[in-house]
Amino acid sequence: MRCLCVFLLILILYFFSIKAQRLNCNRIRENCQPCMRRLVDPINDLEFINRDCREKVGERWIWRDVRRCDMQIVACENHDSKLDCDTVARLAGMRRRR
Repeated sequence: MRCLCVFLLILILYFFSIKAQRLNCNRIRENCQPCMRRLVDPINDLEFINRDCREKVGERWIWRDVRRCDMQIVACENHDSKLDCDTVARLAGMRRRR
């Protein structure tokens, strides 16, 4: 009986630890976006990414500047794909050039 209780306790802890590791991108969005609207700090701008990507995909996408919060959300929601400039433009909802 004691072994069964220990086993069940370990099993329950195991399931809770797995659930705690799941990505919760909505929570990042809820916490990040309201805060970013209030902050006008230049550190939140990703000038090097914006400048480089604007040059790389300028013929295919109308690039708009992405901020740190936008990149965190895109990276969280698409953690299993390569985040190059084309992918970021598509996932951030930028318009394609015709």
